[in-house]
Amino acid sequence: MAIDELSTSLERLRLSAENNETRDAGWIDTVLDQERPRKRVRRSREEIRTSLERDFLSPSTSFDSYWLNQLQQRWDIQPNFEELFALAPTQTRTIIRFTREGLEGRVTGYREVTVPANSATAKNSTSILRKPANRADFVRGAAGFFPFAPGGLDGVEATAALEDELLREEKRTTELKDNSLDRVINFGVEGALLEVPPGFTRGLNFQKKLREEEETADEIEKVLEEEPEEAGIANGDAPQEADTAHSSDEEDTDEEEVDALLPVEFPALAPRNPLALSSAKRTGREWAHMVDVNRNITNFRDLVPEMAREWPFELDTFQKEAVYHLENGDSVFVAAHTSAGKTVVAEYAIALAAKHMTKAIYTSPIKALSNQKFRDFRSTFDDVGILTGDVQIRPEASCLIMTTEILRSMLYRGADLIRDVEFVIFDEVHYVNDLERGVVWEEVIIMLPEHVTLILLSATVPNTYEFASWVGRTKKKDIYVISTPKRPVP
Repeated sequence: MAIDELSTSLERLRLSAENNETRDAGWIDTVLDQERPRKRVRRSREEIRTSLERDFLSPSTSFDSYWLNQLQQRWDIQPNFEELFALAPTQTRTIIRFTREGLEGRVTGYREVTVPANSATAKNSTSILRKPANRADFVRGAAGFFPFAPGGLDGVEATAALEDELLREEKRTTELKDNSLDRVINFGVEGALLEVPPGFTRGLNFQKKLREEEETADEIEKVLEEEPEEAGIANGDAPQEADTAHSSDEEDTDEEEVDALLPVEFPALAPRNPLALSSAKRTGREWAHMVDVNRNITNFRDLVPEMAREWPFELDTFQKEAVYHLENGDSVFVAAHTSAGKTVVAEYAIALAAKHMTKAIYTSPIKALSNQKFRDFRSTFDDVGILTGDVQIRPEASCLIMTTEILRSMLYRGADLIRDVEFVIFDEVHYVNDLERGVVWEEVIIMLPEHVTLILLSATVPNTYEFASWVGRTKKKDIYVISTPKRPVP
């Protein structure tokens, strides 16, 4: 049965193949009549130019994936997980308030009041950025107020700077960042900035530059350490004389160091000749700078084109030097004889404060001199006030005249008026040598904030440089010493 079906199927297949061969016998001849496209079409010049402009010169609206993968680069920034959550601020300090009722103010209970953490006031902060106090305590301060941080003291300045930074940080956290790039690149993390630009094989090598600078510095140090040999010693002529001179120099150095250690307050031990500065003093920074008043300033009008105050006479050289340094914001120490013209420096500082819309404080050692200066300055300036123990006239004026004790009280009581002060003029500052009251001038100089410029007026004293050096070291300010021996009045 299966064999019969197989033979039938093979017969059908043979007949189907024969029919196909009979029908498609001439298909091979039809290939010759068909037109097929050429493998490479020859393009014209215009077509080639158009294709080149389209492919290479015309800007593309999309970036090729190949170049995108080659040039794209991401910064490897360590994730800061603390930014993912926000912690509530710590509990601030609290104070107890009385609860009163009735017209007689009867105390009926107590309640706990929370003080905001960012409320830096005169009772809990020494920062210059703290909130101002009441208007009644603006001029003289109050007993419970903190004084402003004195300038020049490293520890106090660091504490005040930390308080100022905390206050600024609180302001920054409440504001949104304007620059969106700060959210992508963390500039504070090491390695956040790129040294090799994207797409370049090399960039800046900062380590190589540092090594070259270190090698150059080492070579300079070696050259400086090498002592040049003298011609006579090199030839072997006088080695003994060199040893003798070297030993004598060592003895002189030892004597100078011993003399520097001796106290000078005892007359019996005071040296008869001026002592040379020790090596320790030579190496330290010089805060006091002596100004040569014998050299005329020919280009004074070019250095100070717009003076805050003019005089009908030509200024002396020491007055021009003081005016020039005041315009530059420097502190000055003017030592001159009576009637030499020290008041001109004070008047210019007062006029400069009025021009800058700040305040100038003129301190005098005695109350009678304060009253006299108030009368004199009131005829010269429009905005003048006075503060003494028994009188207070125009405390809001740009020029305030007071005794040094009043200024010390204002500094200790944290008066907000000190914020606006730009110049403090110490008249007769040689009173600092007074046995009883000299400490007042020392305390005021130490307690003044950093932004205040000092103007020290004194009669001619022999140790102007030493006193100015102490003031400069204390306040971390450059003091320019302007001393003139000219005595116009016999």
